[in-house]
Parts: sequence; structure tokens; C-alpha cells
Amino acid sequence: MKFTFHVSPNIKDRFSTQRIMWELTGGLMVIFVISCIYYGTSYGMNYAMQAIILLASSLITTLVCEAIFALCTKKKPLDYIKTSFGWVTSIILTMMVPISMTPYALIIATACCIVLGKLLFGGFGNNIFNPAAVGRAIIFASFMGATTDLVTSATPTTVIASTYNWLPATSSILDTFLEQFGGFMGLALGTYPGAIGETFSIAIILVGIYLAFRQVIDWRVPVTYLGGIFVLTAIVALLTGIESYHGIPGFIWYPVLHLLTGGVIFGGVFMLTDPVTSPTSAGGRVIFALGAAVLTVLIRLKANLPEGCLYSILLMNLFTPMIENALDGKQLEIKKKVWTGFICIAIVGLGVSFYAASSIEPVTKIESEATSMVVDNVPVEHVQEEVSL
Repeated sequence: MKFTFHVSPNIKDRFSTQRIMWELTGGLMVIFVISCIYYGTSYGMNYAMQAIILLASSLITTLVCEAIFALCTKKKPLDYIKTSFGWVTSIILTMMVPISMTPYALIIATACCIVLGKLLFGGFGNNIFNPAAVGRAIIFASFMGATTDLVTSATPTTVIASTYNWLPATSSILDTFLEQFGGFMGLALGTYPGAIGETFSIAIILVGIYLAFRQVIDWRVPVTYLGGIFVLTAIVALLTGIESYHGIPGFIWYPVLHLLTGGVIFGGVFMLTDPVTSPTSAGGRVIFALGAAVLTVLIRLKANLPEGCLYSILLMNLFTPMIENALDGKQLEIKKKVWTGFICIAIVGLGVSFYAASSIEPVTKIESEATSMVVDNVPVEHVQEEVSL
């Protein structure tokens, strides 16, 4: 008698990698469409077309790279592309770059992130680093001067980092910053130029809630990451004595400002939740997300970079294998290890907050205002355009 069997796991479920990746693609495209509508209505259709051209350039580059890799490994290109999900990386990478990025720079960055960040490790499921983060790091290091004639104003991360040291300490100083971007509501809605898909905080949160409800992403990751940033920056606000703003205590509005500025919400929803480069266990993901939160706050407040999300993701990717090995064992032992790791990272985070609060001078007045110029009869801030993430 001949028995036919398959090795574990054998449980069938309605969830599949295909369904998860397609729903994730849908969520990303919702944000991209919102971005195109915003740029098209606010600045003109040439801006919306620029975003579409950038996405098309990245997608085509990804398909070509993966097709060549499939041929070299003697696989059918179409079948390989269907199961490699490279288009997700292309969409995320495109949404992390400013609208003024040139297509050729994005093409080179896409090729590098697909080949060096993914295919070099064996393709989907084997890569160590988040491929989109690798591509964005390449752009940040090599192509920040590669911009088109589409000129946009400085992003909030550039202004708050260079002019306010991330610590606008009084209501008047905060008003001076917020009035450039439509206040807190403008920051939340994303009605200011920046990275193509990272500015629309409310829309990203709503899409993230839907994806978490559909179990496409693990809700623990963005909640721990964003919650960690909130708590750590609230401690900084308390220690530095930041004033209340229209009756809202400093330890409330200051963390909210951090969450609404830059790419932390986008990174928490769409990048830290990457199932390949993050730990597989729920406890491991919590430790992973909290570590990223601590690094983000540290980089923002004490490094030379205006933003910290991108490098916090790449650095925590390095720790994923160690977290996986540390949480391998019996369930009761794993639970104890998770709590131990969480407490240790939380203590480090407290140290970061105390260090930042004691070494950064809160800004109570502005010495000089940014110069302005007029582009196409529209006044814009003449400040170096910044990268998100």
C-alpha cells in the first residue's frame, strides 16, 4: 500500500500570500491615488503625471530585473514575477520619494534595491533587509541632487529639524512652524508637498486599520512603534518643560507633532510590518517595533539626519535573526523572554529620552527667517528639500 502525504503545516486557511500581497497592493494604491489627486488639484496635472511616470518607471525596472533573474535561474519569468511580488517594493519605494525626483534616479535605486536588497539573497522570502528601505537609502546617499524642475516647498521634517531642533518650546514658536503647513490639521491631512505617499497621515491610518482588520498586517507592530515614539517624545516634552498649546499640554501635542511629521506612520503601517524582514512571532514583532521606535527618536533628536524611520528599519532588520533565535523554545520560556526583552529596550528608550532632553536646547525664538522666492508666480520656501523616512 502506498501512502501519499505532505509535511506540516497541513492546516488550510483562507489566508494566502497571494491574497495578503494583493490586498496590501490595494491599500498602497489607495494612498497613491489620493496623492495624485492632491498634486493634480493643488499644483497642476504635470505633478500628477510626474508621480505616475515615477511609479511606471519603478514598476518596469522591477519587472525587467526579476524577469532576467528568472531566466538566469531557469524559471519561467511570468510565474516567478507572480510569486515574487516585486511590484509591492516598487510602489512603496515610489511613495517614499519626493515628487521632484527624476525617473532615472528612481530607476537606478529600484534596480539596486531589487537586485542587491532582494534577488541577491535568493528572492522573495530570503532577503534580510527591507528592499524598499534599501532603495530609499541609496537615493538619500546618492541622488538627492537629482531633481526635476518641479519645485516644492520644504517638508516639515526639514524645517523642524534645521530651524527648531525638533523642540519648538513655546506656543508662538509652534505657531510659526505650523502656519507653514496648515496647522495640525494640515499635517494630518497631508496638504503640503513632501514624499509622494507619506504625508497623508489620516488616510494611511485608515488603510492600516482596514489591513489590520483583514489580518494583512499585524496591528501590534504599528501600535507598538507609534506608541513607543509617543511615549518617548512625551517624556522629552515633560523634561524640557515645553509649554501648552491652546490648552493642550506639551506632553500631548509634542508627541502628536512627531507622529504627524515625516514618514513614521507610513513606515509603521507599510514597512515595519513586512513579514519577511520582521520576526515571525507576535512577541518578537513587539520587540522589533519598540526597538525601531527607540532608534527613530534617537536619530531624530541626536543625529545629523532630519528623519529616523528609514534607518531604524534597516538597523532592526539586522536584529531580526537574533530575535528569532532568542524566542525559540517552550511557550512559557518565550513569554518570559519577551517581557525581559521589552523591559530592557524600554529602559534604553528612557535613557534616550533623558539624554536628548538634557542635551538639546529648546527653541524659544527664531534668529532668522527662511528666505523666500517665487516659482511660477507662487511663493515657496527656499529651503533644502528633505527626504522622508
